[in-house]
Amino acid sequence: MLTLLATLFVLGVLILVHELGHFLAAKSVGVAVPRFSVGLGPRVWGIRRGETEYVISALPLGGYVRMAGAVEDEQAALEGGRVEEVPPERRFESKPLWARVWVISAGVCMNALFAWLAFSVLVLHQGRRPPVVAEVVPGTPAAAAGLLPGDSVVAVGGESVRDWAEFAAYTRAHPGDTVRVLVARGSARLELAVVAAAVRERDVVSGDTLLVGQIGVLGGERVPVGPGYALVEGGRRTVALTGDVLRFLGHLVVGRASPREVAGVITIGKLSGEFARMGWAQLVWLMAFLSVNLAIVNLLPIPILDGGHLVFLALEAVRGRALSLEVRARLTQVGLVVLVALMVWALTADVLRLLGR
Repeated sequence: MLTLLATLFVLGVLILVHELGHFLAAKSVGVAVPRFSVGLGPRVWGIRRGETEYVISALPLGGYVRMAGAVEDEQAALEGGRVEEVPPERRFESKPLWARVWVISAGVCMNALFAWLAFSVLVLHQGRRPPVVAEVVPGTPAAAAGLLPGDSVVAVGGESVRDWAEFAAYTRAHPGDTVRVLVARGSARLELAVVAAAVRERDVVSGDTLLVGQIGVLGGERVPVGPGYALVEGGRRTVALTGDVLRFLGHLVVGRASPREVAGVITIGKLSGEFARMGWAQLVWLMAFLSVNLAIVNLLPIPILDGGHLVFLALEAVRGRALSLEVRARLTQVGLVVLVALMVWALTADVLRLLGR
């Protein structure tokens, strides 16, 4: 039960955040918004404020925004709403190109903003762990290389280190390799060569057994940080995660990453339940992680997604006129097929993980 509730909460919040971005952007450029719904399906309760009806719908999963426009008018009956007459200049398609790009992009921007704020809250709550060695386990690669408690890690592998997490992530990513560690010891700086031991570990997402590097050191206690540091670090983590996701997609395209590493709703549900049991901080981290992934997926050039609509607008900018409604409808149908195929692919990977294959 907890897993189901956690999954509905995580996915619902992220989808609602995305739709809230579209809603605020539409309002900012004068597009009429007849309905903003929390949840999907039939209307359960609602209240009208100005031109917009704010409703709660039966299915507690995300929400949607209905803006005034040709396509939205056709969908109104399916959503339990009624078509309302609005001035032509208040319709989405009547707005200038830049305004429509802003409205379409705002959902992705809101997901990125959510991730930034979530990471910032976590940093503010958890504090910072300086890259200082607190303990060296006897008989480990770190002890053999000469690392000592109190050493401050300045750089690893030629890359500057700002906190313990960066140091740990680098050593984990280099099992069996010789890792060059630059440390400050008193007034001196020493470069030590540490051969990271290769240790088998089960990946929580893919279920695969991975090799990770361990050198046998422990970091010190966390120290408090201020809001400014938290915001900067939250932004850095968001940018770094975005780069990681983009690199993974690139590796997936060229065959350097396994299709089984793609996660679907089953894995998301499993992780949501596990992280919810671990505490609110872990659940917030998962939401930030998924929010970045949702933002990037929505930018894929598939017609039914935001990225596909941006492609339509780019073609309009080049051609000097919009694609016909019929052409857009056909491309959207193709996009729907592609999206369903991707969902089936992710679901298949989830099932194979569950079966241990």
